[in-house]
Amino acid sequence: MAIRTIAVLIDTSPAYETRIAYAISLAARHDAHLVGILLLPSELTQHPASSYVRGQAAIADLLHHQEARNRTIGEQARAVFNKLAEQWNVRGEFRVDMPHGDDERRLGSLHADLVVAAPPKDHESEDGLPSDAVQLATGVPFLLVPDSWHRTEPPQHVLIGWNASRESRRAVGDALPLLAMASSATILLVDPPSSALQSEEPGVEVAMFLLRHGVRLTVAPVSSQGKAIADVIAEYASSNGHDLIVLGAYSHARIREIMFGGVTRSLLIHASIPLLISH
Repeated sequence: MAIRTIAVLIDTSPAYETRIAYAISLAARHDAHLVGILLLPSELTQHPASSYVRGQAAIADLLHHQEARNRTIGEQARAVFNKLAEQWNVRGEFRVDMPHGDDERRLGSLHADLVVAAPPKDHESEDGLPSDAVQLATGVPFLLVPDSWHRTEPPQHVLIGWNASRESRRAVGDALPLLAMASSATILLVDPPSSALQSEEPGVEVAMFLLRHGVRLTVAPVSSQGKAIADVIAEYASSNGHDLIVLGAYSHARIREIMFGGVTRSLLIHASIPLLISH
């Protein structure tokens, strides 16, 4: 399926301009409509002392300060979005998601083919729901761009973390438009198991599926040698020049991964390379 609508969730971190530029370059490449959704933080998140404000005058002053701050943030983000969209000749629209507007955020993402966002932090998001929680709520594939990533061109060398799960198959399908335009793709199998559900050569069937779609790829079975699977995937991607990791999110229950750790959660928090997740 072609990518026709891309949403970019714009937070207030210093890296938000890079994420906008990344989303716009994707939209230009796929001739897609782009929706910018600014996620405004709450006053309480920005200034915890605000919860102790008492008295009508003080509360009114607080609300006035919050409105002025939000207006400034919105004007700056809109200017960046419109400038880049005009430079790339991309069709777009800009929306503002007010604090605690999680339902509206889900709705805004629900009608996109792909969402570009920041990865969740190792603690609760400052801008409402973490991006992985929004992804699970919408079912839309999310392309998460780390704060440390400064490249804005579309991915050319894609790494697929394959474990023959329903989630990884969903991720491969969601990533097809990106894979088809990439210069190369690699199917990475970490400690591939012997299974009656797979062919004698693990990864062959998904490789043939992608080859029929014109994807240029290789299959790479590797041994973890006792390392965490998330570390193996991240190290392989970094060492081999990959600029996107495709992963089926939460093959195990999300709450279990949050409590005990897991491949998805570790990569979401620690990966230095953009990550496309599907569930």
